[in-house]
Amino acid sequence: MAYTAADFTNTVERVDFGELCRRTAVTSATLITIVEHGIIEPVGNEPDQWTFGVDAVVVVRRVLRLRHELELDWQGAALADELIEENRRLRIANERLEQRLSRLVDSPSE
Repeated sequence: MAYTAADFTNTVERVDFGELCRRTAVTSATLITIVEHGIIEPVGNEPDQWTFGVDAVVVVRRVLRLRHELELDWQGAALADELIEENRRLRIANERLEQRLSRLVDSPSE
């Protein structure tokens, strides 16, 4: 079963190291590598203390998919993930601006 951040929104706000490994089907060594590359950021000093926001599940899966499908190294996958996220944020901002512009253009003149 595939999980998304929405699956956890109302039930769990953070996942621990072991839970993130289970949810994403990665080894602890792989998850440590992902953290070392700055792809996700834990709260806590050591892996056995680390917790992550639930969005880390989606990020880890996306980065793993990018590595597999595009045959990227960790740095390339991290960069691609950053660009995908930035694109998503820009699309959302653009949609909001288009809505505001539409309201201004469609509003009756005073």
